[in-house]
Amino acid sequence: MLLFMGILNAFGDNPENSSDKGKIEGKVVNKEEKAPVEFANILIMNPADSSMVTGGLTDMNGEFQIKDVPIGEYYVVINFIGYEKKMISGISVNRQNSSVDLGNIDLKLSAIELSGAEITAQRMAVEYRLDRKIVNVGNDLDAAGSSAVDVLEKVPSIRVDLSGEVSLRGSSNFTVLIDGKPSVLQGSEALQQIPASTIENIEIITNPSVKYDPDGTAGIINIKLKKNKLDGLAGVVNVTAGTGHKYASDLYLNYKTGKFNLYGGFDWNDRVFPNEGTENRETYSNDTNFYQNSTGTGGWLRNGIRLKGGVDFTPNDNTTWSMGAEYGDFGFGMDSYQNVSQFSNPQGSSRYYINDDQRRFTRNFYSLNGSYKREFAGENHQLTLFGFYSNRDGTERQDKKEYDTDSNWNSIESDPFLLRTDESGPSKQFRVELDYSRPVGEKGKIETGYHFRNGLDHEDYILETFDYDASAWLRDDNYTKYTVFERDIHAIYGSYANQFKTLEYQLGLRGEYTYRHLEITNTGETSLVDRFDYFPSIHLSNHFGELNQVMVSYSRRIERPRGYFLEPYVTYVDENTRRIGNPDLLPEYTDSYELGYLRTLDAGNISVDLYYRKTDNKIASISTLDTETGIIYNRFENLNNDKSLGIEGTYIYDFTKWFNLNLSGSYYNYQLDDKTSESGGTLSSNNWDARMIGAFKIKANTRLQLNLAYESPTVEAQGSKEESYWADFTIRQDLLNKNFNITLKVSDVFKTRKERSYRYGDDFYIYQTRQPEARLVMLTLSYRLNNFKPRPDKGGDSGGEM
Repeated sequence: MLLFMGILNAFGDNPENSSDKGKIEGKVVNKEEKAPVEFANILIMNPADSSMVTGGLTDMNGEFQIKDVPIGEYYVVINFIGYEKKMISGISVNRQNSSVDLGNIDLKLSAIELSGAEITAQRMAVEYRLDRKIVNVGNDLDAAGSSAVDVLEKVPSIRVDLSGEVSLRGSSNFTVLIDGKPSVLQGSEALQQIPASTIENIEIITNPSVKYDPDGTAGIINIKLKKNKLDGLAGVVNVTAGTGHKYASDLYLNYKTGKFNLYGGFDWNDRVFPNEGTENRETYSNDTNFYQNSTGTGGWLRNGIRLKGGVDFTPNDNTTWSMGAEYGDFGFGMDSYQNVSQFSNPQGSSRYYINDDQRRFTRNFYSLNGSYKREFAGENHQLTLFGFYSNRDGTERQDKKEYDTDSNWNSIESDPFLLRTDESGPSKQFRVELDYSRPVGEKGKIETGYHFRNGLDHEDYILETFDYDASAWLRDDNYTKYTVFERDIHAIYGSYANQFKTLEYQLGLRGEYTYRHLEITNTGETSLVDRFDYFPSIHLSNHFGELNQVMVSYSRRIERPRGYFLEPYVTYVDENTRRIGNPDLLPEYTDSYELGYLRTLDAGNISVDLYYRKTDNKIASISTLDTETGIIYNRFENLNNDKSLGIEGTYIYDFTKWFNLNLSGSYYNYQLDDKTSESGGTLSSNNWDARMIGAFKIKANTRLQLNLAYESPTVEAQGSKEESYWADFTIRQDLLNKNFNITLKVSDVFKTRKERSYRYGDDFYIYQTRQPEARLVMLTLSYRLNNFKPRPDKGGDSGGEM
């Protein structure tokens, strides 16, 4: 509290005689949606010579208050990128009227004429708020025929590996929300299945407020889907085809009329991503070194269909009822065909064999959600009730065939070794959220609420090998397990937000009670957690002058162990690897600090973020070698902690009407401390990445985009990854008054993207490489119904684009 009072005092005004000065205030809103326009430029102009007297920016509520305006006559100019400039004249500040309130000021989306063609202004590619970064997907040409993962790949501090796994600031522990609601699929798995063409924007919230679940040490990625907020029918349909068996399509429709808003659609995809790879493995036992080298081909498969629909009913201006449903049937796959050779030193017998391994994952699910929102008198005064239920049946099947060959890989075995595994079971989620907010004073707001969530998983794991003598599959009881996992979480939270002078602040505290029970039903093993945790958050923001903003934030977060992390039995991975869970795992706790700076330019912005993140009880997979069998066992363990100290920046600018440049990069020092064992130590690396996106408008209806990316080497527990870099190229042609467009994308133009990684311990060393399919070509056809415009009212304005 002393620190907070000191901050308030630091930003306070010095006492002075203000009798000859006044103030001008108001609120800027979007004309079509009546939503606040943040960071709009407010310029107070002298009508005598059109010089600027003073100015400022709107806050997160679209409000502004320009103080210390000298007595006189003025006109005000309101301007923001993507909107038409507005001027209000005849403003008089005098001793009788020293406080001038301009009320609500409507800004209209801009459309300018250039060579006879209409060009609709776009929002900035990346926007900043008090507690989040917003990526506007509509500005990205690559969005056509892509997924949310492909869009995120261009964001600073986000890395995506060749299998589509996403990490944020070096961590893959983040929470995915869709329109602020939980997703049935989680993490990268959810992002890989969402078509980018259905996304309005993506919010990256690295230090969320206490209103959100604290799960995910790296933060939250919130996918906001498109909705037509104007009356009428709107929609979009996309069809995509690519080299190497890649097909996708999606359809989205939205109809709004009167008190009802109906939306629905589907998406389908069937994609194969082939790759080539090598692995060199060395293990050391006594005085003998064992070597295994493998080369071959493989690939990732993704396919599935999803149906989604819902309705919003607004009987009056204060009440909204919403219901939605979703059904999905998705599949993932990993194929591997490897030529393997084994030998030892001192010289022993050599072996050659082929390993043919196929894995298939299915996710069949449905979900239901409903909400009720009641708005009361006064801004930000509302009550919201939300409910969510989902049911998912998942299977993970592995089919393995292994047969001996000669040194030229010709089969010398008529009865290959056959193995199959099956891991399946239902998963259910249920949650209820009750949230309440109300204004306090002129600009203050309090929020409070209660959240409950329940998760119940059943998982059966079976391993079988084929017996040629019995002509039957035989179950291995050493690997067969039946697991029940249930977790209840009760949470309450409260936050207070206000504004003092130019300083905006938000303070919050969340408490959560967790009850978790894990049982292996066929062995009787159990594990129980009964714990209470607290999660504070602080957000501060201050404007300096008219174009500068500084943001400071802190939050505490948690990453609870996933179910399979806890399973205390051995799971088969491949002939050389096994996995073991750990029921004694503790959750990870992260303290995250950020300092951000935003400078608004006349046609762009510059942003810089400093961050520090410390995670205790870091969970990692630790490999140990069984010297008798040569098998490596990966067991989940709590390390001491890891730390990340970094800086990331973005520069976005419209140099001309035909060229936009988006530069971004990050640099951070990563340290991984393992003080839990005598062999533990500290691993450290300096990591950086850079992105450049150049967008060119060749003609009024032809645009081109070039993407360049670089990712530096980085360390991991017991290993490291080498650098990676690549270039992508996209061109789009608009036709039929921009209702129809054709997009052509070429990924990894120079075939430079590959993954190379090391893993090592006291008695083993593994080096792996993977080269994906390069110069991947994707063609997407897209048609927009009504160009996302509402139906024109008789005698009225037809409005702008969505």
